[in-house]
Amino acid sequence: MMQAGDLISGKYRLLRQLGRGGMGSVWAARNELTDRDFAVKFLLPELARNRDALHRFFLEARACGQIKHPAVVAVYDMGQAEDGTPYLVMELMEGEGFDQRLARTGVLRPGEACAAIAYIARGLEEAHVRGLVHRDLKPANVFFAVDDRGETVPRILDFGVSKATAAADPKFVRTNTGAVLGSPAYMSPEQARGDEGIDARSDVWALGIILYEAVTGHSPFDGSNYNQLMVNIMVERHKPANEMNPAVPQELSELIDHALQKEVSKRIPTARELANQLEQIAARITGTPYPGMPTRHRPSSMAPSPTPTETWVDVKGGRKDGNTLVWVSGTIFACSVIAIGAVVIARTAPPVADVAARSTAVFKQAQLRLTETMKHPAATMPAPTAQETAKPTSSAIQLDPKERESLEGSAAPSASAPSASSAPASPPQGSSVPKKKKGGGVTRPGF
Repeated sequence: MMQAGDLISGKYRLLRQLGRGGMGSVWAARNELTDRDFAVKFLLPELARNRDALHRFFLEARACGQIKHPAVVAVYDMGQAEDGTPYLVMELMEGEGFDQRLARTGVLRPGEACAAIAYIARGLEEAHVRGLVHRDLKPANVFFAVDDRGETVPRILDFGVSKATAAADPKFVRTNTGAVLGSPAYMSPEQARGDEGIDARSDVWALGIILYEAVTGHSPFDGSNYNQLMVNIMVERHKPANEMNPAVPQELSELIDHALQKEVSKRIPTARELANQLEQIAARITGTPYPGMPTRHRPSSMAPSPTPTETWVDVKGGRKDGNTLVWVSGTIFACSVIAIGAVVIARTAPPVADVAARSTAVFKQAQLRLTETMKHPAATMPAPTAQETAKPTSSAIQLDPKERESLEGSAAPSASAPSASSAPASPPQGSSVPKKKKGGGVTRPGF
């Protein structure tokens, strides 16, 4: 009898008992060499009294330790206690059993149930390709563990245990706390008949039973006693799942029927095929890609339902309304930016016409000053009046005085200059520069 504080194999110190079932007890233990906690499962004493069964158990336990899949609980060590009781050392997990979750919630949503069973089926696939059959799948052997990221992951327990215990005592069945040959309610028809050569399709049947129970809250087969239950499993037809719970989609109900075919040849052949179909149904129910599937283009059969009933995450607000609001807001913002930019450009643009007019006037004044400087270098060039600045100048080249007088006499008056009859005569050569008026102007042009 194991007790807290016992040291197993000189390294595993028992801390507390986690549970007890039909195949033994489970303890939390600490490896005193590595200071790490594990779960140690001690199996029934019957195994220790059958050498062949014990040898087979250790071979299968070694094979289970090679399964590298997150849906299968990791096996780290095995051995025999000081009293000869065989044990397995597994990872210590936090969470709750599938049976505990169903007892707490009653049923699971169809999408959630499909995702959980599909994940378990992927783990079974890894075992089946190695030639391992669980043979005792039930909600109590599925554990919803919380991983390091805080996500809940279903894990399969007790791989290879029931097959070894069956070899030890083929007639041993515990109907109250779990059976060595398999829990009666989850046995396949071939197990109920006692057929030899049980293969992976018995595990597919058990997954169908678990899925049925998860979405309806009831077992598909029942009986007043063990014998009646075995007969019902072998010959009676179960009630479809969508008749027990109208919320179950028709395609999911039909898939459960396919998994619970009594003839082995008509049943879903592999755990992989069951997982594929469950993942597709989960994607259609939720309207989103199955979380475990790679992100790539889905075939037409994977198209999401136009009216999904479930989602993987809670989304506040409609997706379509949110997209429309984003587009409208973006359009208004863009129009506002364009309008503000146009106003700023219009206000900061230089007055082209005024600048051009002022530039022309300044240029003409410069020409007049240059001409007066050339004519009278010692004199200071008086500032022209506004009327004179509008008079065009033809050239800044210095002319001979005689030529200039002849040109002035023959030149036609400009549109902006005074007429020839009213203009004063040109002063003789050598005359002084005309004096400024008090207003700052001059009496006549420079030439």
